[in-house]
Amino acid sequence: MQQKKFEELFEGYLQNNLSDAEQQQMMEIIQQGTHDDFLKEKLHDMLKNDYVTEVMDKKQGDDILNYILSKPQNEPKVLNLHPQKRSRKTVVKLVFAAASIIALIAIGNSLFFKENNLVSSPAVQPEVIAENTLIDFSGKQLVHLPDGSTVLLNDNSSLKYDQNSFNSKTREVTLTGEAFFDIKHNEKKPFIVHTGKIQTRVLGTAFNINAKNSSSNIEVTVARGKVQVGDTQKVYAVITPNQQIKVNKTTLSFEQNTINAAIVTEWKSNYLILDDINMTEAAALISHKYKVQILIQNEKIKNCRITASFLNEEDLDHVLKVISSVLETDYHYDKAGAVILDGKGCE
Repeated sequence: MQQKKFEELFEGYLQNNLSDAEQQQMMEIIQQGTHDDFLKEKLHDMLKNDYVTEVMDKKQGDDILNYILSKPQNEPKVLNLHPQKRSRKTVVKLVFAAASIIALIAIGNSLFFKENNLVSSPAVQPEVIAENTLIDFSGKQLVHLPDGSTVLLNDNSSLKYDQNSFNSKTREVTLTGEAFFDIKHNEKKPFIVHTGKIQTRVLGTAFNINAKNSSSNIEVTVARGKVQVGDTQKVYAVITPNQQIKVNKTTLSFEQNTINAAIVTEWKSNYLILDDINMTEAAALISHKYKVQILIQNEKIKNCRITASFLNEEDLDHVLKVISSVLETDYHYDKAGAVILDGKGCE
């Protein structure tokens, strides 16, 4: 479908002017991912101009999200979005409606709030290849895998896996670029990362892999646990925390060294990672990053849980604006420069 026609459908949807058939057509096009750039630009414009609440209500956002959720449950998941039971009330005003529309788009600074008792849904819809079996994530983002493991992708990196692989005897993914893995322990299902000819095999651990195209080597560095590195023929080494193995991509020669894992993974500091934590913990992390005091006026706000990732260049006002838009909160600065969070919060 031509871009202009899709834009007309989208604008018609915002104005509640579409027929049922046209709305269904628009939903299906969104799932195809062919107009992600347009939708991403729309979201940023809406956030910038506080426009969403004027043209789109929560029901519209939920309609789109529910359509996405109607897909088979073996679809990949990055973040949990939508409450099944409202034991902790989340009122959605600005971003959630817009985010529902672009729940299929990989945005590095996507923000979604979650509560206890959630239905899992894709906050970022990866590229789907080969009859919906190969899942592909690209660019800076925090990925939640089907087994509960997380992968933090660096810039110019991608992660692929067959959606059926997590139902087999192993959990296998393919990495291009650099990523930090935090793998959920499962001794019955080893986790295997493929980088060219090299295989990194773990049961449950945290480690960094640098397989950038610009380098002639693949580097595996362990932050926690044990990691086995080798190829299809043999095991090169088993490395433990603060150890690194460097393998030449062409000759497969390797060397093992002791190294400070914190230095290797310093690139992660470019992210503000809030991974299923309550607002008390989130406020502490935000306060530390931006060197500002954050005061929560209503105790119920502390009950709200959040999963979010922001890039390092996002300023404090952007972070606070998004949080305030999704929760029933407002923020302002007092005379001393402290941030005051107030609102209904969560039960």
